[in-house]
Amino acid sequence: MEYTPMILLFILIALNAFFLNLVLPWWSMILPGLFFGQRFRETPLTAFIVGFLAVFVAWSVHATVINHLNEGVLSARIAETFGVEQAWILIAITGVIGGVMSGIATMTRALFAQAQAKK
Repeated sequence: MEYTPMILLFILIALNAFFLNLVLPWWSMILPGLFFGQRFRETPLTAFIVGFLAVFVAWSVHATVINHLNEGVLSARIAETFGVEQAWILIAITGVIGGVMSGIATMTRALFAQAQAKK
């Protein structure tokens, strides 16, 4: 099994999602998955996993940097509002939400590419 295309797909989705998230609304992180999901011809399950992990890492790193820059004040208040004990749990939840959305977008595009190939 060749891992190079999966690693490249991971890097492209993660970097593009991170930088798009800086200038566009939160939902823009699905755009790299939609764009690159067809180009790499991965299976739908592989596309979901790579898309999930890429944005999970990108959003978790971004949330950790924001948490560090404001010394944890904002995440502690939000965690308290949601009844979460630790701020890192909130960061993990943030990463999971972004990861699931990107995974679904990448998988959708891979399924679309499969459907087009069968025609």
